[in-house]
Amino acid sequence: MSSLEASWTSWLFSPYVWKKRLLDLPDNLRIAALTSWRDKERGLAVFAGVFLASLVITLVLIYGVGLSQAFLEESIEQTVFDSKIEFKSAPEQGATGWTNDTAVLQQMCDEVVLREEFNDCTLVLGKSGLHSEISWGNDAAFYASPLFMENIESSNVDRKWNTEDLWDYEYTTGPPVVNVRAISFLGPEAFDGVLAERLSENIIYEMGEWKTHEEVNDQRGIYIPLDIASAAGAEVGDNLDSLTFTYTYERSLPGAMEDEDCPGEIIEGEEYRLMYCQVKMKLDNVTILGIYEPWPQGNPVLAANPIYSTWTLLNEEQQITLIDKDHVYLGITVDRSLLPTSSISASENWLDAISNDMQKQTYDDGNVKIFYVDIISGTILWLEFVLGFVQVFDYILMIPVVILSIYLLIYGLELSLEQRRREISIHRSIGATADKLKGMVLFELFVISSVAWIAGYILAFFAVPIILSSVGFMQFESLDIDINPVLSFGATFFTILATLGLALLFGRSRTQKFLEMEIDEGVKKTAQSGKPRTWLHVIMLFIGTLGAIDTYQELTTGGSGIISNWFLGGLINIFGPFMLWIGGALLLSRLGAYGPKIMLFFFKKTPLLSDVKRGLQNTGSSESTTRLSLIMLLTLSIVTLAAVQGYTGSLVDERTADLQVGSDIKIYSTEPMTSAEIENAVVNLSSKDITANAMTVPMISLESEDGTDANAYVLMNGSENVLRWFP
Repeated sequence: MSSLEASWTSWLFSPYVWKKRLLDLPDNLRIAALTSWRDKERGLAVFAGVFLASLVITLVLIYGVGLSQAFLEESIEQTVFDSKIEFKSAPEQGATGWTNDTAVLQQMCDEVVLREEFNDCTLVLGKSGLHSEISWGNDAAFYASPLFMENIESSNVDRKWNTEDLWDYEYTTGPPVVNVRAISFLGPEAFDGVLAERLSENIIYEMGEWKTHEEVNDQRGIYIPLDIASAAGAEVGDNLDSLTFTYTYERSLPGAMEDEDCPGEIIEGEEYRLMYCQVKMKLDNVTILGIYEPWPQGNPVLAANPIYSTWTLLNEEQQITLIDKDHVYLGITVDRSLLPTSSISASENWLDAISNDMQKQTYDDGNVKIFYVDIISGTILWLEFVLGFVQVFDYILMIPVVILSIYLLIYGLELSLEQRRREISIHRSIGATADKLKGMVLFELFVISSVAWIAGYILAFFAVPIILSSVGFMQFESLDIDINPVLSFGATFFTILATLGLALLFGRSRTQKFLEMEIDEGVKKTAQSGKPRTWLHVIMLFIGTLGAIDTYQELTTGGSGIISNWFLGGLINIFGPFMLWIGGALLLSRLGAYGPKIMLFFFKKTPLLSDVKRGLQNTGSSESTTRLSLIMLLTLSIVTLAAVQGYTGSLVDERTADLQVGSDIKIYSTEPMTSAEIENAVVNLSSKDITANAMTVPMISLESEDGTDANAYVLMNGSENVLRWFP
């Protein structure tokens, strides 16, 4: 080892050196803070640039975390069960690892609730089990079939239970098995506690209530979704003579099942074309106890928006039959107060730990082996897929803001360091060394940049809930959930590199450049600036304009545009808008630099505006004016983009609502009311001056020549103001 290497190593690992540095650190920080703020313009230039860059970049990253958190909390609120327990394998006669004893299954629920992660559990007879993880390409999802509704018979002639396609229901969030309305039979635990709270939330006002299990069992009650009640004209309290549903007796591949092999009826799936042997099962004398607003369809491991009842209405033979045919699971609720919602990854880790532990559990002294299905994790998987598209679109919109913030950061650093150029040259003339000068400048830059980064980083956390509550341009609505996003260490480190690291790197290169100057050149009041790359700006503007023309032709003519090559056209469509924006701003900023000269031409002979004349003559260099013009143009374009995006977003939301419901609100009345009475009621209830438009939609029954009946809605004159979505 050479003497130089030995000296450097001893300096790096010397306790004396580090002790001296730590002892001198408070004084050095104080001196650096004072000297960096001695010239407030210089300090503010650095602070503003680093602060804005830190705020914007941190906000872009943490916005995605906050958006994921908001989506997660809203999504799990739409799910009744958070997880479920199935048998490890489908029940088979002679096989082990399962039981059809409901007492044992209920005892399993009692043991599950003893764990701190869970707060409710019930035995459900409904959709059959998966017995494996649901994933792309796993055909187990097609074998898991719910209990299908078949028919309801009622002696009330005013009800339309024989309406055609009444039980058709399209499942949109998973692989379509059979698009038929399902029915689920819940255990006694579902009518009190956490499950009862969740299920009762969607019961429509004055359309029943979620009763206790004793009342449901005594009254032989069922709960039906609103769309079924509306189509059948059903009301709470209706007594039904019978309710018929079907269970899956056997499943097989197409062509592998014959009619004589099935004691019931063979039906086929929607896409996978599996064959299902469906056998009927019947309940007599049931009563509608409530009507609920359907939930948005969620995880496909559960049947969406079924008819609800309790399995105690089934006799023992029916219960055993459904369990033997795998139409059984334990529906579980997770204590959501324990679920980490600071980030998607934290939630996934917590749920994975529970899932891994539950998969190892056995019950009934090891006689029952289970498969644990985490429904929330499945919801998170779907959210990540959807949020990927949303965040890509949001990040594209944020690119102009990030570019502006970084440009302001560099501009602020240049303004600050340019003022240090003469100071560095003067220090060199009196004997200061290059290392000392570089260390002094960088340490001052580090102190003020660190304060600016921390301020921007903290402010970003407070700004995220405000941004997430935005519903339009300068329009906000309070959030129903608490947003407390947490940025990972890697993301935080990236913000440090992108702001503080960039500031120090740029400061080091500029300081090194100043140190390499001749002293007489460094003390000059003006520095020689580089020539602008106008040719590059023109090329960027040309490519951006080409992309805009190509897009306009495609939209107006429906053709391929002026660029027929799909690859080249795709690249221009991606980068063209940014080139048009940046290239146009750079060229227009060059024109903005001539603004003072143009104004001086008009005002130089005006005696009343002599002050303006002197001000225009001292506006500084053309380069600084160009940069200020560029900042103004970028800022103006970003504000315009935000205004247009917010306004068009509001129009899209309004149009989407019109397409979905055809109106702004839906009103249910317990007594017959005309549309005029509804309008007066809405106007009287509102605290603002509004105009209400309501319509009455009569329904008539049509009978065809072949004797089949069909219901038809009649659209009355004057309905255009409400039915804006109608083609």
